[in-house]
Amino acid sequence: MLRATAELGLGRSLFETLSREPVVYMFDRLCGHLNRSARGIPFLAGTVDDRMLFQARMSLIRTGSGPVTGYVVTLVDAAPQLAGLAGRAELLREAAETIEAPLARIAAATSEAPLVQRDCLDASRGVRRLTEGYDRLLSSWWPMADIVSTELLSFVCSRLGDDVAATVIGLPVWLHGDSHSLVLAVEALVRHTADRLEIDAVDLSAGADEESAWVEFSWAGSGVEFADMERWLGQPLTALGGITLRDVLLHHAGAVPELRRTESGGAVRLPVPKAQQRRRPERPALPARPEFHDLALLEQARETGALGSCPLKSLSFVVFDTETTGLQPSQGDRIVSIAGVRIVNGRILSGESFNRVVNPGRPIPVESVRFHGITDAMVRDKPPAEVVLPQFRAYVADSVLVAHNAAFDLKFLRMNEQAMAISFDCPVLDTMILSSFLDGPEAGHSLDIICERYGIVVTDRHTALGDAMVTAAVLLCQIEALEGRGIVTLDQAVKTLDIARILHDRQRVL
Repeated sequence: MLRATAELGLGRSLFETLSREPVVYMFDRLCGHLNRSARGIPFLAGTVDDRMLFQARMSLIRTGSGPVTGYVVTLVDAAPQLAGLAGRAELLREAAETIEAPLARIAAATSEAPLVQRDCLDASRGVRRLTEGYDRLLSSWWPMADIVSTELLSFVCSRLGDDVAATVIGLPVWLHGDSHSLVLAVEALVRHTADRLEIDAVDLSAGADEESAWVEFSWAGSGVEFADMERWLGQPLTALGGITLRDVLLHHAGAVPELRRTESGGAVRLPVPKAQQRRRPERPALPARPEFHDLALLEQARETGALGSCPLKSLSFVVFDTETTGLQPSQGDRIVSIAGVRIVNGRILSGESFNRVVNPGRPIPVESVRFHGITDAMVRDKPPAEVVLPQFRAYVADSVLVAHNAAFDLKFLRMNEQAMAISFDCPVLDTMILSSFLDGPEAGHSLDIICERYGIVVTDRHTALGDAMVTAAVLLCQIEALEGRGIVTLDQAVKTLDIARILHDRQRVL
């Protein structure tokens, strides 16, 4: 490795040689599972120039139950072993294809000789079992782990660089696989598609249903031909020691990509296993945040300016959420976490989210920790609101702000505007009030109930980013429903909110 790179040494950054993303991801994962920090977690990592591939293992450095002070990564050159595995797999497949075709012809020609025909079919099935068994053994070599789709796809974006404009969209999904080989496979297919169809932009997303999960990239324009995809799948990935794209996908889900057509163009869907573990420990069902009513706050958000006449689907939104020390901002409660995600042209840009933990400058009550899981130790070294909120205001820019039970979050934003020399004077939409208008005051309007009504899968509930993500998905459903009632522009939506808010308040009083 030193001969190949000549860049490792005392005082030099590891990331001058080794790709940053898999190392940082494994460090974050180990910090979240400190019980595994001693024995470490295996993963694959390549050099920044893709010349070498390593089997790596990371362990954290800490004394007893004290804080993490560093990490150790051991590296073993994986190329020879992987090349050998890939070569044997290819030879076995070629042998199987060579044997199975004559056996099929013999079986067809001996229809009047049942014994010979049965022997041919048994031999063919035996060859198939052999190749499938070897593929399973090869799959077990890969260090598989649960990974979140937004991090995986953001890594793809960073590798594509300026060659293809890639945007991560949609809600995050937990997957199971080897992040390094998946990133290389997705990147290779995006590059092949971009070169073949002469496109310069793609959207990257992930999805899941009860049975399966997938990663998908889509684009505007014509679709990919099946023959092109077959050719690409057979091409070796140099950074993986000659393993082909088909090998990577078969090792993960046992299936090849699905070519799809969308309203605006084409898409390629890659099957990936679903995560094997629940991402957060089960907690007792928690009550919804109480509705917060301060009409003066929402009155300030009624000015829409030039945005008022714009169609809702054409606007840029920032959907946000806060976690706090308590429910009484006027009595000293403060923000401990704030997160937001953009919606542009009807797409949730999950790869461009804002997510900060905030030092509230006061102890966090135990009853609040029960909701969001943020402790005093977690905020000790974090910046205060005076630093974070101006950053969030810059992130919002001239977008429309959106929140669920928006008056609550707005109160925390606006209570110190003057001291911070900022102003959250953007138009604001409230998904809770929109829900009351669209589904009737008798329907439940907590975020969980609305998501269940719209069929939205909730992940990372009671985290600022998790709640912002699902609220963004709720807003997109509500915009469709509003358009069905002839409410198309921002001005129309704000006027609808005014009426719905009055009716909602009357219903609450009654």
